[in-house]
Amino acid sequence: MTDKDAFNREARRTAFLTVALLAAVVFGIIVLIGGDWIPGTVIVVSSLAGLAQQVPVIRRLCGGGPAGRAT
Repeated sequence: MTDKDAFNREARRTAFLTVALLAAVVFGIIVLIGGDWIPGTVIVVSSLAGLAQQVPVIRRLCGGGPAGRAT
């Protein structure tokens, strides 16, 4: 697999995961609004923790191009 293919695969995986985590945050907020405090809080906090772990990956993908490329 070439560097470009690996980069595209990682970018696609990161995009899908980020969209899914954002959807989970929205769902958690809806659950919170519905009055279920414990499950809503767990969903929102865990989704935000996952998004926080994605920030460095997104920063690397947007700024550096393929992994291992000299900049």
